[in-house]
Amino acid sequence: MIIFLVEDEPWALAELTSLFKVYEPKHQVYAFGNGEDALEAAGKIRPQLVLTDINMPGIDGLELISRLNGIDPSIKGVILSVHEEFAYAQKGVQIGVIDYLLKPAKKDALYKTIDKAIENIEKDTRQKMDQVNWSIAQMLLTSYTVENEISASIFNSKFVMALLYMESGSNCRSWRDTPATNGSIQRHFSFGDIGEQDIHCFDVDPKRKLVLVPFGGENDGRRIESGIAALCQELDRHLLKFHAAYAFKKEREGLDKPYAVLAKRIEDNRKLGVSTISPPDAQPADADVSGVWNKVRVLETLIKNGEMAKGKETIRNILNDLRMKEITVRQLTLFIHDLFYSLKYNLQAFHIGEANMNHLQEDLKMAGEIEGYDELAEWLNEKVWHLFGAAEQKDMKPKCLVPIIIRWIHTHYSSDISLQQFAADNHVSLGYLSRLFKEQTGFTFSEFLIRYRIEKAKQLLSAGVERLTDVSRLVGYEDPRHFSQLFKKIVGEPPISYSKRSK
Repeated sequence: MIIFLVEDEPWALAELTSLFKVYEPKHQVYAFGNGEDALEAAGKIRPQLVLTDINMPGIDGLELISRLNGIDPSIKGVILSVHEEFAYAQKGVQIGVIDYLLKPAKKDALYKTIDKAIENIEKDTRQKMDQVNWSIAQMLLTSYTVENEISASIFNSKFVMALLYMESGSNCRSWRDTPATNGSIQRHFSFGDIGEQDIHCFDVDPKRKLVLVPFGGENDGRRIESGIAALCQELDRHLLKFHAAYAFKKEREGLDKPYAVLAKRIEDNRKLGVSTISPPDAQPADADVSGVWNKVRVLETLIKNGEMAKGKETIRNILNDLRMKEITVRQLTLFIHDLFYSLKYNLQAFHIGEANMNHLQEDLKMAGEIEGYDELAEWLNEKVWHLFGAAEQKDMKPKCLVPIIIRWIHTHYSSDISLQQFAADNHVSLGYLSRLFKEQTGFTFSEFLIRYRIEKAKQLLSAGVERLTDVSRLVGYEDPRHFSQLFKKIVGEPPISYSKRSK
């Protein structure tokens, strides 16, 4: 909350300033020696509470409160007056004065009055914010109908609308988790005579925030983009990424249609792992990825030959090429969709078998939640080998068993499994299968299983599973101490430290 102290006696102002130190830094306190300076400052810094002497040269206390009330009726005042001015001070009730104090004000009485004023103002602010948020929510869901004074005001006014989409990432799952609070976000969009209190910030959902800035002129677009860029820099310092689009809402226009345009523009222009800003004239442009398909043909051959380590590296090369081309998430999703169906078609021609495509569409939806290329590479590698490891082999050869072993690990990692068990079940030499697995994956069966279990454990710890015994059991280890030692060896820190750092 912003509090103004106005007193023409320097010693009295200094005493008030000292007494109000207890309200900082939660509240911002500004001191002024006359009403003129306070009124001028209110044009740039809008106060919620004003404590003012009633008898001052120039603009007196009551006139100051009255003129501030004309700027913003929600501004509340507390008057300081001597006994002779008491009846005069009581008239201020009609112009936004909520209480008064007799001079010289005693410390306890001052704090009691200000505490009560702050509590009431904060309560009123919360109620008003709830009403505004409810009105915005209704206007986003349906075409505009007059519900109340707030929705009517929004409908009849011009705004610059900005939609902010937060990437989840590993350290932040929503706007509420970010270092940027509502206040700091509004700060980035306030300029000129538009203060933070004039700006509406509405959480559409945990990832999406809608900002409504009153329209002041044609230069507002550049100012909004500058504010988004500043917010981007702030979030970058915390290794967070987000996507933004903005548009202009006209007079007598609802919010639902402009919001739909903004949401589509973000989806059309969003890129993986980098923040993006889409102005009103932004048009989606697809990059030329035809050359990348040469590497897909190489991947097909590696899958046919069961060469998993080289296949994994090829997948990373494919994604690196796409990252260099800065393609959008929309184009990336289409490319992955085409890649899977291309592999299916061509590998059937090699008589690899009928790949299991039942869950492909659901997998592609999950891919849309991935926030970085490294994470995508791991996901894509797992899905490719899981997909074709589940194929019904027409001509089963030992070298084709490795993808099936990988899928077996992915499905049964929490159980007590071993390569000996798989070799016996499939009537294959354990020594030969062990050498084949190391050649194709770069790891022994035991190393691969441990690493996969530890990755699953990291996901559980990041998701909020706190008890070490639970995490250990869920990834296939009955002994939490043994699990903890393996985790530290692979990750470089104990699971408890990793869990705290993730949170």
